Amino acid sequence: MLDVAGKRIHVIGLGAKGTGGACARVLGARGALITISDEKTPGALAGEVKKLDGVSVRLQLGPAEAYRDIEQADLVVPSPGVPLAIPPIGRARAAGVPVLSEIELAYRLARAPIVAITGTKGKTTTTTLIGLLIGALGRPVRVGGNIGLPLIELAAEAGPEEVLVAEVSSFQLEAIDEFRPHVAVFTNLYPDHLDRYENSMELYLAAKLNLFARQTAEDFVIVNADRPESARVEAATRARIIRTSIREKMPGGVYVADGQIVSEVQGSPVAVMPCNAVRLRGEHNLSNVLEAVAAVSALGPPVEHVAAETLGAFRGVPNRLEEVDTVNGVTFYNDSQGTTPMAVRMALQAFAATPPVLIAGGRPKITDFSELGADIAEYARALIVLGEAAEMIADAVRRADPAFPVHHAATLPDAVRLGYELAQSEGVVLLSPACASFDMFRNMEHRGEVFRQAVAELKESKR
Repeated sequence: MLDVAGKRIHVIGLGAKGTGGACARVLGARGALITISDEKTPGALAGEVKKLDGVSVRLQLGPAEAYRDIEQADLVVPSPGVPLAIPPIGRARAAGVPVLSEIELAYRLARAPIVAITGTKGKTTTTTLIGLLIGALGRPVRVGGNIGLPLIELAAEAGPEEVLVAEVSSFQLEAIDEFRPHVAVFTNLYPDHLDRYENSMELYLAAKLNLFARQTAEDFVIVNADRPESARVEAATRARIIRTSIREKMPGGVYVADGQIVSEVQGSPVAVMPCNAVRLRGEHNLSNVLEAVAAVSALGPPVEHVAAETLGAFRGVPNRLEEVDTVNGVTFYNDSQGTTPMAVRMALQAFAATPPVLIAGGRPKITDFSELGADIAEYARALIVLGEAAEMIADAVRRADPAFPVHHAATLPDAVRLGYELAQSEGVVLLSPACASFDMFRNMEHRGEVFRQAVAELKESKR
């Protein structure tokens, strides 16, 4: 239980993710005295400040005001994007002030059981699938965390008959103390966010492993047995381990056999659904489906009666290998979140039977696209490049295969129209940029919106 009445709580960060504002609203309603610090100016945060209308909060915005009196707080709550190594947090800790993440406070508020999902790739898809399955079974469910609404807002409202399903990032897990999900899912581990972790995969993994450290034998951990790092998760927890695999049978787990998804979580093997009924493309997405089935099965109800209809209708999370539409036999997929070469490779491999026309480019996050060039030459049908990295990616592909078809587009709608012509009937056009979006778009979500709109306009023009 969380008693914050009269406590001075210093929240760091008032960004668009909404964690700072959510903490102010939820904790302020329980009598806490809230201060929010942010180095951005009031003008830059005008939209977020407006959302605090009616909330009693002291704002310290701008470099000159932020973090004032932080050492006098009873509790500091940093937003996930704030590194714990910044000097103001160091000053607070030196003064004996506890530093806890928003999800830790959410856990202490929650009356509903929590299913938490972490990993590098697949978190959002797996989280969404779990929420859909629980809802299809008729149990009230709230989905959020690192996606959607902050967990603290969901936890403050959910009753004990509900389930909270939360995507949690390594950043959120750095400052937890008691956080203990009833079901925890670990998808996989790839290099990411290493600027925050001193270029150390070990430090990055250690942050992820915090999710499992406080679980007991009454709880469950879902791991992908096809991933080598899952052994580290198993060693870090006392919870019951449920393994999934698309490669081999997993006694007591969820696996693929004879083209079926099979579950042994509740005892004897049960055929959940045919693999070919899963609409999501790629082995990595099939792994996500198995993890979702395992997590929901761990909660108790059998899922085989709702799985085929629920999962078969799911087209994907927006911007993550999302099936957008089909225009005269050409199907368009939006993978705007594919901002690294590794993510693009996984997306391309999902279309092994129908090599796609790939749209890539944007603001480069790396200087060497050689590996991506080889992957495109191997797995794609043609390439359309745009944005600041266009020539870098095109050159990398030409080095891998001088004869590979490479085309240029000035805008994303131009690329969509060109992709349609290149794909021909029964082809695939895939947006998976391997780059950041900021040279042409506000963010990767905006890039996905423009792609979807361009496909819609193309379809209308072809009627």
